[in-house]
Amino acid sequence: MRTLLLIIGLSFSLLSPIAAAKPMNEVQYIEVFHSEDIQQQKDALASLVMAGISDPKVYDKIEENLQKSLPLAIDRHTIDYSAWLLKGLAYSGNEKYAATFNAVIAGDYHSKLQKYARKSLKILDQYKVWAPILSNKSLYDDKFSQASNVLANALRSDVLELKLNAAKRVIKGNLHNNQLLEILNSELRNPHLLKHEKLAIQAYAYIAKALASSEDEAYKATIEEIAQSSSEKKLRKYANKYIKSYY
Repeated sequence: MRTLLLIIGLSFSLLSPIAAAKPMNEVQYIEVFHSEDIQQQKDALASLVMAGISDPKVYDKIEENLQKSLPLAIDRHTIDYSAWLLKGLAYSGNEKYAATFNAVIAGDYHSKLQKYARKSLKILDQYKVWAPILSNKSLYDDKFSQASNVLANALRSDVLELKLNAAKRVIKGNLHNNQLLEILNSELRNPHLLKHEKLAIQAYAYIAKALASSEDEAYKATIEEIAQSSSEKKLRKYANKYIKSYY
């Protein structure tokens, strides 16, 4: 569970904090990674976590920047930059980059970089599953943004970690558009992955909170139904709490 939580958190504890950055399109990402602005690159790398970007040209450029940065990664700031590049590369979900991570682990690099490379390998394994889901455009709705469509993909998926992560982002970003509200409502009406396990209960609790936090009366009945008849006692408790908090 500790490893799972590290992956769900999608962050390295020793890295400098990055403000929430908006996902961009492929051309914009490539432009940023060709620039010399390190902070802008870090912001872009942070935004890749749920950007639904699969274009290999983006990740090849990240890998190129990483290779250039590694020999220079000797102090806190330069190690921090290389570490962000490692993590950004992992969001590709592309197995070909495993060799790059393993080379860092086996190479003559700072121990922190080797630690980050090991964590990036775990994230890479996660994104082998996640990346195709996030970047799938078959259900994209052109009326909504790329970011909204990516979150919609995550919420509709059969991966509890993705559902949980997406619901948290809806709450944090106050992203209560019609697309996401309808999907949140549908997931709660048919909680097919709900079972008597911590992760499942937590995921659906956050989905319920994401829907309730919209304060939209149209969805109050869904939260009330969960509060009254969910098979999971903890989820019923959470739903009752959300009714009091948001309605």
